[in-house]
Amino acid sequence: MMMRFAGGVTVAGILGFIIVEALKILMVPITVWAMGLLVMALKILLISLAGLTALGVGIFFYKRAQQVGKDF
Repeated sequence: MMMRFAGGVTVAGILGFIIVEALKILMVPITVWAMGLLVMALKILLISLAGLTALGVGIFFYKRAQQVGKDF
């Protein structure tokens, strides 16, 4: 009985070690890929915000110029 338990623990330990080593190898490219996606999403968000801000400022000054033209 005790030998079966020890054998099971040993097999679980060996499999766990193999899985951890495989994850160490795989996590580097997966992490780089995920960080790349986050960087691209952030770039798109910032470019969109800058474009919308420029558009909003342009509309604001256009309407203000139209209003000033009506006053004269």
